[in-house]
Amino acid sequence: MKAIEQLERFQQIIKMIKHEKTGTPEEFANYLHIGKRRLYEHLDNFREMGVQIDYSKQRNTYYFSNGHEIELSYSLKIISKEKTKEIFGGFSIFNLQSAFFMHSA
Repeated sequence: MKAIEQLERFQQIIKMIKHEKTGTPEEFANYLHIGKRRLYEHLDNFREMGVQIDYSKQRNTYYFSNGHEIELSYSLKIISKEKTKEIFGGFSIFNLQSAFFMHSA
């Protein structure tokens, strides 16, 4: 469930930045139940994707500043072991999940 929780956290970060309702970095991190350092890591990851995120001291919020935003969606579907082999040609989806979220651990 860690992966889903992380995706949900990313969605919350994006939503709050989009609506410019983050508060200070401390407030934003506290709301997300993470430390400021982890918040900065998440924001840097988004910036590496080409999305400029800035902070306004006057408005007390982060905001998207270069006309780009992030849209994150995901789906979860339970499939049989046989179907997994058919889709991934024998490659385990659990190996894929581990590789995808290894950086975030």
